[in-house]
Amino acid sequence: MSATASRRVVLLRGLALVCACSLSIGSHFGQNTLGPLKSQLSREKGTTNGQFGLLIAAFALNSTWTPLVGGLFAARLGTSLSSIIATSIILSGQLILLFGELSGSVKTMVFGMFIFGLGISPLAVVQETIIVRYFKDHGLGLSLALGLVAGKSASFISARVSFPLSQWSPHAPFFASTFLAGFSFTVNLFYLWYEKWIAGEIGAEAENTGRLSEQEALHDVTSKRRVHLRDLLNMGDIFWLYIAINVFCGFIWSPFPHLAPNIIEHRYGLSEGKAAEQSSFLLAGSMFLYPICGYITDRVKKRSIVHRLLLLSSVLTLMCYAWLALPPISTETPLPAMVSFGLGIGFSPLLLVIIVPHLVPLQYVSTALGAHKSIESSGSTIMQTLAGLVLDSKSRTSSASVQKVINSFLTLNIIQMVGVFSMMRFDQFRQRLLLSQLPQFEEYEALPADEDAEAESLEVSQELQPLDTRQQHRTRSHDMIVSPAERARGKTFFMLSAVLIVGTWLLFMTLASIEFWSRP
Repeated sequence: MSATASRRVVLLRGLALVCACSLSIGSHFGQNTLGPLKSQLSREKGTTNGQFGLLIAAFALNSTWTPLVGGLFAARLGTSLSSIIATSIILSGQLILLFGELSGSVKTMVFGMFIFGLGISPLAVVQETIIVRYFKDHGLGLSLALGLVAGKSASFISARVSFPLSQWSPHAPFFASTFLAGFSFTVNLFYLWYEKWIAGEIGAEAENTGRLSEQEALHDVTSKRRVHLRDLLNMGDIFWLYIAINVFCGFIWSPFPHLAPNIIEHRYGLSEGKAAEQSSFLLAGSMFLYPICGYITDRVKKRSIVHRLLLLSSVLTLMCYAWLALPPISTETPLPAMVSFGLGIGFSPLLLVIIVPHLVPLQYVSTALGAHKSIESSGSTIMQTLAGLVLDSKSRTSSASVQKVINSFLTLNIIQMVGVFSMMRFDQFRQRLLLSQLPQFEEYEALPADEDAEAESLEVSQELQPLDTRQQHRTRSHDMIVSPAERARGKTFFMLSAVLIVGTWLLFMTLASIEFWSRP
């Protein structure tokens, strides 16, 4: 292939990557618009803390179930139709949110956020499909990382500019979010319009492009997102410990960036603008820590590195809550806490994904990831909703109620850290047992990993750690050892997880009815 043709292929692939990255800009920007505006909404719309908690929780509520079926819907509908549906849902939710803000109806705004959240999981499938199609054999890991960084950058920019925009016009942040959701929708239309031309041009210019067809790419992606709930019973105790940790990660991670501007404003006597500015650091770390984390976990050939990094992130978020829990007169500024949390949350969500193939056989990875996201979203929704109730314990946000919320975050973070440490030790013990003892006992049943599933999983998550040669040899025939007692416990844990998700919806619906229909 000539140099000119090679450059043309690179440019066309770059165009496809820009389109894929742009699809998530509107959704990520819209997710983080409201946090810096909490005080303004309370002042101008009369929203209580409980109503604001429901407003944020409405977005995460649908993520308790959409990760379980997102891959299935995309596989049935195809990339083109599912992408239009996903971006249309996100734009529709943003338009409803804007209409509610303009009309002063908080109930309409909550409904808009509820609709908005429906499109997030399908959109992630579409974005990954586009990247896999054109970069399967041409830097897939880096391309996927760029897609993640684009979304995280949009989140940080949203947190940074929402309050300044509101000073120009109270409606400006919502118009900006709607405009960017429309931009992502327009990019989607552009890609669908020119997709065949781009694919044809790349195929014409390069003899060996490594480019998959749309259907092949979609199958490649959705096969890794298929969730088979019956497989959850075969994953063993360590998986359910991981799921329990996810609940606490949901408690302490996602709700805090939305609550932080208002918390530090009241606790440190900051202006709304200063509080919004300092709290934006909570979302800055992911832009550069995601790639760094991926590089470290890829280069350090030790199984324990993922556990240790996750434990480090827990320590960093704990330092944030511990700093905020101290009397403001002694700490004077919340900035160290914001930086510490930003560093901790900057790579920890990626670790929850990377760690899964170390805990379960690789043919179960997609099911485990779907369960992980659903359970984490349940924890996030519950904490966001209950935090609003605590902050509403008095007519206005008080120092005592803020202290209660911070103490709750601190306590939950300690439990999460203990859980991460326990999972690390449990995994080390399990590996020693697996390598030296368990094959001798016939009452245990080995569940060998499927080699095709292993290869597919390694393609999607470029950061997965290879085991050493001896471990690979042993775990190929004994990838998971599950006893009958573990299966019995698995049924109990499965039912508890289902109760948690159902309970999340009941909690949200009950409190929504109280906040919006029962109050005078």
